[in-house]
Amino acid sequence: MRPSPIFVSSFMRKYLLLVVACTGLGALLFIFIYYSETGQLASIRLLWKKYLLLIALTNAIGVILFQVDRILDRLIDWKNSFLLRFVCGLLLNILLVIFFTSLTGKYVFSLTAEEILKLNILFVIVVFIYEVFYGLFYSYYHYAVTQAEQLRSDRWQLELQFESLKNQISPHYLFNCLNTVSSLLFKDKRVAEEFIRRMADTFRYVLSHQKQKLVSLREELEFVKSYYFLLQVRYEYHLQLEINIPKNILESSVPPMTLQLLVENAVKHNSISKETPLLVYIGAQDNTNIIIYNTKSANAKPATSFRVGLENIHKRYGFFTKEKVVIRDEERFYVQLPVIKRGQSKSERV
Repeated sequence: MRPSPIFVSSFMRKYLLLVVACTGLGALLFIFIYYSETGQLASIRLLWKKYLLLIALTNAIGVILFQVDRILDRLIDWKNSFLLRFVCGLLLNILLVIFFTSLTGKYVFSLTAEEILKLNILFVIVVFIYEVFYGLFYSYYHYAVTQAEQLRSDRWQLELQFESLKNQISPHYLFNCLNTVSSLLFKDKRVAEEFIRRMADTFRYVLSHQKQKLVSLREELEFVKSYYFLLQVRYEYHLQLEINIPKNILESSVPPMTLQLLVENAVKHNSISKETPLLVYIGAQDNTNIIIYNTKSANAKPATSFRVGLENIHKRYGFFTKEKVVIRDEERFYVQLPVIKRGQSKSERV
């Protein structure tokens, strides 16, 4: 496979920049060494061979440092082990520079022991400065990339939240609620009053949590209970909801409107009547998973009919945990959601 032209261009630019920097550094080092010994500036016309020798040495060292740092970047991650990566890069490059300068200075460039010592001291200082700037550049680059990824992640989460929000305050949903209230006013004013209060609770929850990434499981369950009351009145109590959640995971987190969406899908895709009542169960498994399942009527629609809602849940959970959402459409429709503990989600650790 041929390398991408963009990759080749970027690679060549890095090496061209390296050569230019090392060439300038080599010339400056020679001028400094010559001036420290003679008190005069080195003439390029008279000493051009020595200029070229030191420039060649500096370029060779520059290439070595560049390659060593690329290898270390793959072996030691700056993000997780910044100090270890910095110290390893500094020590290894100093040792390589001293070894290479001493070897080539004596046998290739015929430098004196004093000249080699001066070069080693200067190169050690240069390597230290180089590693500091290399680490600072990585820190800046990582910060910029992390911020950009976080902004993209936040935007995507808001879009997914917005999709759930649209489902909740859709005209169809509002029409059904108002129609139920209208009929209750003539039948049972007390239930009508409770229905209106619960409906207000559901809308308040939706609007107040539309921009939140996570809510507590306790809050989500209270929202589900209010939503369940609306459904129970509407379906004349042929819908049953059982909640059996241990107290120790009530303060864990869930994406808002996740459980409600599963309850809504169960109602939407099953017929509910006296002959075919619907049971929705919300529980926990080993305190590590939340279990939601519902019974299915004979004419229940397949799970693919509401795949968009399930995909929404999959994506939202993907922001906060590596654990997978499990869905099984068998005798019962079964969903398993991983428990997200406070302070342990991927989003909170960024």
